[in-house]
Amino acid sequence: MFSNIPALEHRLKKENLVLVAVLTTFLSLLPTAYAAIISNSTTLFADLLRCVGEFFAIVASWIVLMKMSRNETSRFNYGYGKLEQLAGIAVAAALFLTFLVSLTSGIRGLIVPAKLENAEFGFLFALLSVAGNAFLWASNYIADARAPSPIAESQWRLFRAKTCATMVVVISLGVALAFADSQASVYVDPLGSIALSLFMLWQSYKLVSASVPDLIDYAIEESLQKTLDTILADHRGGYTDVERVRSRRTARRVYLELFLSFPAELPFGEVHQRVLLLKHSVEERFPGADITIIPSLPSLSS
Repeated sequence: MFSNIPALEHRLKKENLVLVAVLTTFLSLLPTAYAAIISNSTTLFADLLRCVGEFFAIVASWIVLMKMSRNETSRFNYGYGKLEQLAGIAVAAALFLTFLVSLTSGIRGLIVPAKLENAEFGFLFALLSVAGNAFLWASNYIADARAPSPIAESQWRLFRAKTCATMVVVISLGVALAFADSQASVYVDPLGSIALSLFMLWQSYKLVSASVPDLIDYAIEESLQKTLDTILADHRGGYTDVERVRSRRTARRVYLELFLSFPAELPFGEVHQRVLLLKHSVEERFPGADITIIPSLPSLSS
């Protein structure tokens, strides 16, 4: 009954972290939009689009986590690993779309350069954003290290990208402000937008390459199958026969189904004890796995 408490605690921590990310990203949209409007900066405009896309992606991740928490034990949840991966792909899609817009804006800025105006507010807010994103990056990284999951990984990767992206904004605006009197300063801002777009493209690729393969369910690796065979052999005296073994890996989660037959004359309580003993042995070798043991009792007449 109490074995799921640590997992539940980790799940709640992840939910809280993603909820904090939703709130902070939402609250950052208005000052980011204000900075982009008053400064005439293509880099800040690209940063605004990036924040909008990331906000909806983070909201999608939060909804997935809420869905998983409500249904963690209510049904056979093979499909929730896919939901986690789809949330990671949503983040990647947001980054890719903002890459396209940012690249277009940067190229247009190089062709028709415009002088920055009132960029000081955007520069200061970008500095604060670096600190906030770095904090959420570290928090989600620690959460993923303690209880790995695709959503936790996509979140710390996202906030790592946000940290680096806002650093690009800081550098771009800082250089443009420092050399405001130079004719070349009008090209610094669009170059910053292009650099930001290329960085988002790279992050989008990394997320997709990590998420798409795990959308395909497959049986556990041969080495793990041999480990399971060894465990079953060690407990051979506890059951009559192995009728069927089914295994599946969805993302990082392993699911095992063991169909075992027991002597018909064996009391149900004894069958239950043997099932628990075997399950405990399997859990020790497959930490975090979802293990189901289905006993079969042949009729005495057979």
